[in-house]
Amino acid sequence: MIPKHRIIVCISGAVLLTIATANAQHAWDDPNGWWSGHFTSGKNNAQLYNAQEVSLDLFASYMNPERRFGDLFETNIRNGFWGGGAGANYFFTRELGLGADFNISSKPDDLNLVDQVTGNFIARLPLGNSGLAPYLIGSGGREMSPRWGWLYGGGVGLEMRLNPTTGIFSDARFLWSDRSTADDRLVIRAGVRLTF
Repeated sequence: MIPKHRIIVCISGAVLLTIATANAQHAWDDPNGWWSGHFTSGKNNAQLYNAQEVSLDLFASYMNPERRFGDLFETNIRNGFWGGGAGANYFFTRELGLGADFNISSKPDDLNLVDQVTGNFIARLPLGNSGLAPYLIGSGGREMSPRWGWLYGGGVGLEMRLNPTTGIFSDARFLWSDRSTADDRLVIRAGVRLTF
């Protein structure tokens, strides 16, 4: 029998791949144009944020176990774990989108490769064509480490779009576990967002 965590990782990978390729056809029409677009500035009048936008997130992460949300600023940073992950997003309007991501961390004695897989609802507010877009993120998904359970929570973030195809972002989410308050966690991510 195939372990549950491998099934979830495979399904999540398939969903991420499907989202990432759903609207990426124009990258194949002119691959050099899409690639060189990541290295141009966004100073022209092109819209930096658009509807029907597909993006790929590659990020570094810091995950800190928390007992309660109220203990958030009383926890020592040395108790956390560094890691990273990837995700994909689809914005059906300029402001509203759905996404999914997974996180892998440096927990030393953990047999599960992936810490969590989450689905996200994202509400962003691009500030004109400045490139800045603060956003709210609501998350729900599955934790694999330190034990199997469901997660839910939310947080805030900020994206800075350098041009229509490349941005950097950072966000912080607090995720509650349905298994135990010992599994509640603060997840901070920072990385690059590539738009198709």
